[in-house]
Amino acid sequence: MAELFSVQGKVALVTGASKEMGREVAYTLARYGADVALTARNVQQLEEGAEHIRSMGRKAVAIAADLTRISEIPTIVSRTVEALGGLDILVNVAGGGDYSNYGWALRMTEQMWDNMFNLNLKGPMFLCQAAARVMKERGGGSIINISSGAGSGPSPRMSNYGAAKAGLDNLSETLAQEWAQFRIRVNVVVSGLVDTTNARTSTFATPEREAMLLKQMPLGRIGLPRDIAAAVLYLASPAGEWVTGIKLPVNGGATRLRPFG
Repeated sequence: MAELFSVQGKVALVTGASKEMGREVAYTLARYGADVALTARNVQQLEEGAEHIRSMGRKAVAIAADLTRISEIPTIVSRTVEALGGLDILVNVAGGGDYSNYGWALRMTEQMWDNMFNLNLKGPMFLCQAAARVMKERGGGSIINISSGAGSGPSPRMSNYGAAKAGLDNLSETLAQEWAQFRIRVNVVVSGLVDTTNARTSTFATPEREAMLLKQMPLGRIGLPRDIAAAVLYLASPAGEWVTGIKLPVNGGATRLRPFG
């Protein structure tokens, strides 16, 4: 059964790879055989992640870039191909955004809206496009976009974020239909509340808020980066080769979590 989850000989590109979730996705793919390109804005953290992957016996390259600068996106893909020899797996982990971009709809500014959409929808769209052009020539590939439950229902104080993630969900389903003919699979992991530094300084910044959110978790705990990474591995590996256009919730059973509602 181990070979079902092997990505040996594959090349993966992971965005948001300087932070806990993206880094864990990159490490998991490397652990199961992939060479990995890591991209984010923090070059020092990227280099540390790349060095760790090399210590695991895999190739890795750190590519510092800002995904909201659409003109930089083709270079991210071309540098991946140049350094690692191709591209078979894309994981769009980068998302969320600065806490200052969240707020009630009546107080939403155009800049707050655009900031959220650029990072959570526009950037992933054009990175998917650039990656798919390479994957098409290689006979196929797998794209996994990390979304949020905020895109599947009302999201008070997060109208821009929820709308952007809903757009990412729909975009992924559409790309899955368009690109199936090229054997490019496109799927979504709908992440629940995961224990990261960002979440601990915003969503559950106090013990009281953490306790409140835990009460909404049927499985009794907040998620860990490894939970998301495991779902990504399934969708990227031969185990998921007959799966495309799906939204896979990984949320501890908390389907109606509303952190700020």
